[in-house]
Amino acid sequence: MGRRRSFKRHIERARRRGALTRVVSSTVGMSLALAASGAWAQTTPTTEQKDGKDDVSLPAVDVRGQRNQYKLEEPSLYKLPDPIKDTPQSITVIPEQLLEERAIFTLRDALRTVPGISLAAGEGGGRQGDNLTLRGFPAGNDIFIDGVRDLGQYGRDTFNLESVEVLKGPSAVLFGRGSTGGIINQVSKTPKLTPFYEVTGTVGNGPQGRVAVDVNQPLGGSAALRLNLMGFKGETVGREYVDQQRLGAAPSFGIGLNGPTRFIASYYYLNDDNIPDYGFPYLLGKPVPVDRPVSSRIFYGIPNRDYEHDDIHIGTLRFEHDFSENVKLRNTLRLAMMDRGSLVSIPAIVGTPTAATPLSQILVSRAGTQRSQQDTSVINTTDVVVKFNTWKFKHTLVGGVEASRETSDVQRYTFTGVPNAELLNPNNFPNLSAMSRAKNFNGSSGATAVGVYAVDEMAITEQWRLMGGLRYDLFDADFRNRFAAQKFSRTDEALSPRAALVLLPTKEQTYYFSYGTSFNPSAEALVLALNNAGTEPEKNESFELGAKFDLLNGMLGLRGAVFQINKTNARTTDPVLGIMVTDGSQGVRGFEIEVVGQILRGWNVSLAYAYLDSRVTESLDFQSGIPVEGKRIANVPEHSASLWTTYDITSQWQVGGGAFFVDKRFANNNNVNEAPSYVRGDLTAAYRPIKPLELRFNVLNVADTTYWDALHPGHAIPGVRRTFLFTGTWRF
Repeated sequence: MGRRRSFKRHIERARRRGALTRVVSSTVGMSLALAASGAWAQTTPTTEQKDGKDDVSLPAVDVRGQRNQYKLEEPSLYKLPDPIKDTPQSITVIPEQLLEERAIFTLRDALRTVPGISLAAGEGGGRQGDNLTLRGFPAGNDIFIDGVRDLGQYGRDTFNLESVEVLKGPSAVLFGRGSTGGIINQVSKTPKLTPFYEVTGTVGNGPQGRVAVDVNQPLGGSAALRLNLMGFKGETVGREYVDQQRLGAAPSFGIGLNGPTRFIASYYYLNDDNIPDYGFPYLLGKPVPVDRPVSSRIFYGIPNRDYEHDDIHIGTLRFEHDFSENVKLRNTLRLAMMDRGSLVSIPAIVGTPTAATPLSQILVSRAGTQRSQQDTSVINTTDVVVKFNTWKFKHTLVGGVEASRETSDVQRYTFTGVPNAELLNPNNFPNLSAMSRAKNFNGSSGATAVGVYAVDEMAITEQWRLMGGLRYDLFDADFRNRFAAQKFSRTDEALSPRAALVLLPTKEQTYYFSYGTSFNPSAEALVLALNNAGTEPEKNESFELGAKFDLLNGMLGLRGAVFQINKTNARTTDPVLGIMVTDGSQGVRGFEIEVVGQILRGWNVSLAYAYLDSRVTESLDFQSGIPVEGKRIANVPEHSASLWTTYDITSQWQVGGGAFFVDKRFANNNNVNEAPSYVRGDLTAAYRPIKPLELRFNVLNVADTTYWDALHPGHAIPGVRRTFLFTGTWRF
């Protein structure tokens, strides 16, 4: 039975891969035809900055002509009406230029370069997709697209992104539940009234290849159409049997783009088909020692059994109207659907070997978990910005209403009879005739959420501003475990205040103190059970003192902040009753510094450092018999840093490089399993022989460092080994 299922799976994967190749080829061809027709029709083209608000001129022949912006001035979020420098919150922006220069193709790759963010691995029976921690707290449920929550548990691609914004610190007053450490906002590409056409192809070792197309075509008057396409297929460098292929399409249409009333309709599709990699188990408190003597290429999965397949559909309707310069409104309606299936091998050491046990005698279990999941969500947000005066005070009032309904249907299976693997020499194609499958979960869940908020910023004088806001949230969740014939429901209500004091002594300086709150309901991930259905929400509060400066006539930005985040009502397990109670607490204190922009014309830099001191201050939990109280929070490095810089040697040549450092971190709160610190360095060089063409060469992990990219309490995933990428981009 297992062999027949594997054979059918191979046939299905081959069919999809063939379809992928045909679809990518045809869509690229159609896009090139559309681009060519537009290019001939536009006899005197102008150039519009694609990820900004203003037009920019393109130098005759200049690598910098793409966008030339590391330092963005304005946030994309409608809820943040002030420039980034004047907003009393730490905000890191990863612009499209950085994504291209660093050869970043996924959201995970983008976020790993942000100090204060660390990646986490998925688990077969629980949450998968883009798992991460931000300022010491899980943020997998705090990912947004254009200010609207992105609920799917999937791996995100960057082909339709103009930038990625990271807002740090509790932000429930604007975004509702979650956001203990902050939120991540993906900024989508949207139609423009200036035509541009871009085709990009990348090849590299592995092997791997990627094609992306970006076509923006004005339709006359105030309307425009934009189409982004992507196809990727490749093997993970340094890993056996691990491959991935993605297909993406994102058409969007806008009308009224140069007027007071604007409408944008968009659709996003992503297909991801891969063999999941759950890396290496822990041995004596650390990941299995790779390279010496265990090869880092070793894969403990079963390639003809394991799979991961995602289909993501997101449709969005956005309406904006400017009643005047002082009153503006935006409404966004989004429907999203995700179909996810996976069967993963989760490696774990068999037994309890000691330091004296020969590695050749150690076995690894890989029974695996299968999961089928269908998620849907409907979200509507309405936001308004009003500017007015009362006596001598100027006000900027931001308010809105949000309503959503999300559902999830999940089935899980476990396997027995799967042969163990040898640690040093696993058999990746074992005899599965004795393998059997059993269902261990069949359930559905849903949640209705409503939020109402208002934030007022009052200019007391030209230099002093006072901000205050409040949000009310209702979160009503229901859960049905059909397998165990159980039903649970829970309704939570919360008020989330926010306050800030801002000083702007000059236009180049901003100082602020801010206070924010957030909450985490027990059904935040749409899971309720007997042990948590009666648990109150966790509560979070943050204190932040920061400063932001514009230097070198605004070319360079400098920001720094110190902060403290306290989580109270933290969930912990009662050792007697075995249920979740809110008797725990956690805390993270730290500081950050960031420098971004141009030091000299043609010399761009992005430099950041974060220090996080994290502690489980109160807890009843024991992990492997060890109390977690007083221990460091899992997956939180004490120190992390990132540097990237490029220099335009001439108008045609650019060189650059950088590195990021991640301190040691623990995989669980008992601080037993630990991943060591690492430094990874990358290099790039670009050449532009003629105006439309750019050739770029990237080397990722120049020193071929072995490092642990993502952690789970039971396993760790190694990072990519030395990778060579060659990219050609044609813009016209």
